[in-house]
Amino acid sequence: MENTVSEPEAAPEPDVRFPMVLRGYDRRQVDEYVRIAEKRVDRHEKARRVAERRLAKAQVPAPRAPEPDGAAGLGKRIEKILQVAKTEAAEIKDQARKESEALLAAAEKTVAEAESAAAETDRAAQRDAQLVISRAEDEAAAIRATHRAVLDQLGRIVDVVEELRERFGGDTDPDADAGGESPAEPETADPVPSPA
Repeated sequence: MENTVSEPEAAPEPDVRFPMVLRGYDRRQVDEYVRIAEKRVDRHEKARRVAERRLAKAQVPAPRAPEPDGAAGLGKRIEKILQVAKTEAAEIKDQARKESEALLAAAEKTVAEAESAAAETDRAAQRDAQLVISRAEDEAAAIRATHRAVLDQLGRIVDVVEELRERFGGDTDPDADAGGESPAEPETADPVPSPA
């Protein structure tokens, strides 16, 4: 004889909550909950099939045998027993169906919430990546601007040095001066700006 559900399962909580971790739900916890919910649905489905088989067996008409005189009410009692069995089987089937529907709805809700959380996590990661890229581009632009400014200053320094060479005769090496006298002081030029 096949067993039915040994003890009634507690109905799932209507509002299952999962703790938030790193901008989403703990995927392992959600997967575990869905796995348990699927097992419950399977158990209820098996119990429903067992109840249907028992009901089908109970509905097979018994062969009609002539009733002995002392068992005149036996047929009516059997009919009552069969009616009670049918009622109980229908109740078990209805309860299993309701519990299965509730578990499936809870599992679907959990999956939808997990998918939503995963999508939000993905959007947040994309926003973070875009922010990092934007900052890196800004820093690169600042470095390029500083580089151009330094090159401009170096160009101005080279121009000043060339101008000084032209003004004082080209060779500015103090050892090349045979007279030992220092060359005349150059006119004060604009100070060379220091690199920032």
